[in-house]
Formats: sequence, structure tokens, C-alpha cells
Amino acid sequence: MIKQTTDILTGDIVENETRLSLQQLSDTCSVETEYIISLVNQGCIEPIGAEQSRWCFSGVSIRRVQKAKRLQRDLGVNPAGAALVIELIDEIERLRCKINRM
Repeated sequence: MIKQTTDILTGDIVENETRLSLQQLSDTCSVETEYIISLVNQGCIEPIGAEQSRWCFSGVSIRRVQKAKRLQRDLGVNPAGAALVIELIDEIERLRCKINRM
């Protein structure tokens, strides 16, 4: 007979609480601000705020910029292609979570 156990993890999601300016995100990810702007224009990351000078980014943006950077470096993917690939990866992760909950 198989014994099933369910572990419940609790905690704070730091990525959602973190707020970075355009320059801070650029520095954190070691990319030019123009690269961040191109990812915003492609819909890969979403800033909080209407004016570019007041943009803030969540911690999730750090992961997305790093993924885009790796895709560009390793596969030669442009920002538009990186945005598409990252969206598809996110969708796969959401679907896997949904399947695991069933």
C-alpha cells in the first residue's frame, strides 16, 4: 500500500514585492536600458507606470530579462522571438501546474 503525504509550503513571494527602476533592472541584469526598453516594446516584460522615467519592474522581470538574454546569446533569438519563447515557456509551466493539481 502506498502512503501519500501532502506537504504545504508557506512563504512570501519576493519577486512580486520587489520593485526596480529601469536603471536598477538594467544594472541587475547587466544589459543596456535600450535592451530593457526593447523587451517592454515586445511585451516580454511589463513595467508599472505610464511614463518611461517612472517605470518600475517586479522581480519577475529579472528572470524574464535573464531568459531573453540567454536566448539571444545561445540561440541568436531577437527580442521579439525571445518574448514569444518566454510566453510559451510560461504557458507550459501553467499547464503543468494545472495537470499536477488534477
